[in-house]
Amino acid sequence: MHPFSLLILQGPASPFLKSLASMAEERGVAVHKLNFCLGDAVYWWPRKASWFKGTDVQWPQFLERFCREKGITDVLMLGDGRPRHAAAIAVARRLGIRVHIFEHGYLRPDWLTIEPDGMSGRSRFPRDPDAVRAIAGGTPPADLTGHFKSNFLTYALLDLAFHVPNVLLGWVVHPNYRTHGPVHPVVEYAGWIGKGLTARRRKREAEAMQDRYLPAPGEMAPRFFLFPLQLPGDYQIRIHAPLGDLYKLVESVIRSFARHAPGDMRLLLKTHPIDNGLSGWKQRIARIAEKEGVAGRVDLIDGGDLDRLITWAQGVVTVNSTVGLTALIAAKPVISLGASIYDMPSVTHQGSLASFWTQPQGPEADMPDALTRALIATVQVRGGFIGRLAIETGAREMIERIISPSHDLLQEPEPAGFRYEEELTAG
Repeated sequence: MHPFSLLILQGPASPFLKSLASMAEERGVAVHKLNFCLGDAVYWWPRKASWFKGTDVQWPQFLERFCREKGITDVLMLGDGRPRHAAAIAVARRLGIRVHIFEHGYLRPDWLTIEPDGMSGRSRFPRDPDAVRAIAGGTPPADLTGHFKSNFLTYALLDLAFHVPNVLLGWVVHPNYRTHGPVHPVVEYAGWIGKGLTARRRKREAEAMQDRYLPAPGEMAPRFFLFPLQLPGDYQIRIHAPLGDLYKLVESVIRSFARHAPGDMRLLLKTHPIDNGLSGWKQRIARIAEKEGVAGRVDLIDGGDLDRLITWAQGVVTVNSTVGLTALIAAKPVISLGASIYDMPSVTHQGSLASFWTQPQGPEADMPDALTRALIATVQVRGGFIGRLAIETGAREMIERIISPSHDLLQEPEPAGFRYEEELTAG
């Protein structure tokens, strides 16, 4: 019997998991799949799968029985935050089953993350710069160029293929299933329609805003910090960030900026590329800035050239976005307010948020390269969820990491609180 019997739970809205399963079987791995909804079945068809259609309360007991009956040794799932995935991790750990969490890459573009047990604050990736340097030693230079093609239309169509069957027939087929997202898919699509109808206007406004911050030849650029926003419903915010609420975090950051940043400094917040437009960031941020007396120094850009904005910024404020890594690779000072894989001495600003506005600490010269190499050697693989070549590459490399995980990730992470929580909650 092969030592690996892999159970796959939910994945992305793409054929990625089906490709991974085929490659796993080629390596002699026994593969099992549990579907929760019709969307899962769409991207697994025509392969056979088992179903769980019970309630969340029934899920742990069902999963334990299933794992024992099938002799499961490993379980793979997209993200560690979905309620049924979080419950599955607890069951697996109790049974001594290895857990593998995958997601979009910490590095961008064209990388995927595969980690044991959890991500961000739950990651086993070391937070000691000397340990990172040791892992990086002897590894080849990092190639961060893009290898695969994808576009938003493909992403949107794949997402529709997942959600439409659930909306139309889910109430009959699996009435106990609830989407893990913060809003109903119909509400989210309404937001995207609204964004589509205003796309030209928003592009013009973004170009005008970027012109205010990026200088023309011979002109002086304004001094500013960049705050790339994440998605409010992202589990990186909900479980890996202080306050667990992006709206409160944004208000706290603007309040700190108003109280501690030099008078000639500006703060530019940038919406996430796939923000659905329902957050009302423009009105919300304007209201907070007005309240804190910095309405003339705080702006929002919905679009723009992220790399150029990072280049001209004095530093980058983030919760735990992958943009933080992009900024570090560009040798920019970064403060990470939530749990992130790159938040460590010699890399990110380790002082208070208040001190960041006046004396931002940049990374030590060798650390961006060492961090990148160490991530690639342990928890990053080439690939993507969209496009045949990206899927095949990612699936092949991911199954290799599952079968032969890095020995540099064996230590259990110590539970840690959010070190900026007290400062962010201060009135």
